[in-house]
Amino acid sequence: MFIAINGQLGSGKSELCKRLKDEYGFEVFHTGRIQREFAAELGISTLQLNELCKQDHHYDRIIDSRLVEYAESVRGTDVVFDSRMAWHFVKGAFKVHLLVSPDIAADRVYFNRVAEEEKYASKEEAMFNLIERRRLENERYEMLYKVEMSDYRNYDLILDTSLLTVKEELDLIVGAARRYEAKRFPGQEFYSSLLGIYPTESLFKSPDGEAEVVKKGDFLYAVSGYRKLLDAAHRGLRVVNVKYAGVSDSVKTDAALISEWESAAEFKYGFVPES
Repeated sequence: MFIAINGQLGSGKSELCKRLKDEYGFEVFHTGRIQREFAAELGISTLQLNELCKQDHHYDRIIDSRLVEYAESVRGTDVVFDSRMAWHFVKGAFKVHLLVSPDIAADRVYFNRVAEEEKYASKEEAMFNLIERRRLENERYEMLYKVEMSDYRNYDLILDTSLLTVKEELDLIVGAARRYEAKRFPGQEFYSSLLGIYPTESLFKSPDGEAEVVKKGDFLYAVSGYRKLLDAAHRGLRVVNVKYAGVSDSVKTDAALISEWESAAEFKYGFVPES
């Protein structure tokens, strides 16, 4: 079984891959491994290789070809690919994309930072830096590969890790991957926390039915199913299964809608995007 995982900065991808290895016996493939090996062949540091990649995309293509070669050499075994683009290059992989609320991502990075470049003066600085890095990263991969890493239609499973334990994430991912492998996977599954869904109309005027969301920028907005979402909030569910209806540039929220939803659902957003 191949599982390809990427995700937003601070979504907990590295820890999740580690646990897949420790608890389920998956081999973990990191793109960084190929980069280190390639840099050693060239007699330069990985930092220097990163600079070369920015100047000449030929180096990126060499790294990508080695990813494909590795995948073919281990096909038939259990491997999780910790890679931004494995979903695009590794055939037959179960494709997972992790989401996280910006304020929770900032908590994780700010309070658990180890690298010098991840040291910030405040949580707020960390949050807005992560949002900007996410935007630039998406633009870079779109320019390089002519595909959108942030297009949720590319993935089999979208999972918001904001409120989940790693064990809960593992259960959802491995369960879905096994259904996929057994050809019992009906289509994309999307699990969002309520912290990651913003209202677009009054709770008391919105249509019932299936919880459906659209994407604007990097954020999700509810367009139906508010009663289901409210019920999930009152039951204390960490994630709710929603239907993804694509991109919409016209949706927006405002302070009154946010306040109404927070009061009804009995929680507070840690971050509200600009409409």
